Amino acid sequence: MKTILGWSIVVVVGAVMFVNALFMLASPRAWFRLPHWVRAQGSLTEQKYNSGWGGVQVRLAGAVMLVVIGWVLYDSLIKR
Repeated sequence: MKTILGWSIVVVVGAVMFVNALFMLASPRAWFRLPHWVRAQGSLTEQKYNSGWGGVQVRLAGAVMLVVIGWVLYDSLIKR
């Protein structure tokens, strides 16, 4: 039972992080429109990180998150 619950939590957190990273990479403006529990924005404000250099930083953070998710999946599922 603990194993099923643990894997369920891992899948849900991974899916939320993946969707979050996709929105961050695609459009910081759309990312700020997501519900607060999906965004996990911390101290980022829409006025500062919506466009310009702040938007680039949000996109880079999304790209890094996608790379890390891909690396974890590759290392745990494919590389043996």
